[in-house]
Amino acid sequence: MAPTIIHPADHHRGLRRSQRQAGVQGAQTSRMSILDTLKNSTWLRWPLLAFSRLLLRPLKAGPSLLRRAAYDALPVRYFVTGQREQFVVSTRDKVIGRELFLQGEFDFGKLQSALDILSREGLPLPRHLIDVGANVGSITIPALARGLVHDASAIEPHPENLRLLQANLALNGLAERVRVLGLAVGADTSSQLNLRESASNSGNHSIGAVGIAVPSARLDDLDLPHPDALLWMDIEGYEGHALHGAANLLASGLPVVCEFNPGFLCESGGLSWFQAALAGRRIFDLQDNTRTETTLDALASALDTHLAYTDILAIPAGQGRRV
Repeated sequence: MAPTIIHPADHHRGLRRSQRQAGVQGAQTSRMSILDTLKNSTWLRWPLLAFSRLLLRPLKAGPSLLRRAAYDALPVRYFVTGQREQFVVSTRDKVIGRELFLQGEFDFGKLQSALDILSREGLPLPRHLIDVGANVGSITIPALARGLVHDASAIEPHPENLRLLQANLALNGLAERVRVLGLAVGADTSSQLNLRESASNSGNHSIGAVGIAVPSARLDDLDLPHPDALLWMDIEGYEGHALHGAANLLASGLPVVCEFNPGFLCESGGLSWFQAALAGRRIFDLQDNTRTETTLDALASALDTHLAYTDILAIPAGQGRRV
């Protein structure tokens, strides 16, 4: 076998290459050593933590306008927020998620107003909450955590809302007290509906001609508790269809809290069903501080713009005392 001959120039190039590689490895090792030193340094850690807390303080206790801007600028998809209760929210949600971040709750005052009226009318307070359009748990979770109801059924069709709802129930230690149903409710049994998605408001997804396909059922088909229950519903104009599919549930006499938006109800074709389902019930406008009895016709006349809406409590005519 012929001997291998290495040219002196090749030998020198190989040495230089080895030296460069050794230099790079040495520099990397040095940088890693410096990073490890900084990471494990007690005297640097506390100033950095203090600086981080200073930067994050507006997220917790700054002026509302600054906190709103901070929320909108968050560089993460999901964020844990809340005050008395904790919620995982999508930072793309600029309505319910943002309000939970700013105020710690969303629309919860309406439930408290409804319970106050029931108490004033001498009616029993509910032990079970049927939350239709439960979203991420903004009503169900504080209602349970604050002892206003004992257990709940939470109905939510949107896939991401449903995942966050289940996560939030677990986060607050309430999963065992809530039956979660991942579907929409309407006028027909075992059907499929289309859910139009809102890009910026997780509470504004609505049933329409197009959208993502979601399973649907009538409320009467879901074996929901009747005694000592309250039906809470906010489903963007589809309330008429849902109530039409809840004749047996309504016949039990349970109180109903729901949004009343004549424009949305007309668009969905459910206004007449809404009116028929609540005919003969006593109506209270939850946005009226006087909390006096009214009628759907009077409210419809007052809500004279397409986007105008209110929230109502409806109880059977024979229940409570007249004020």
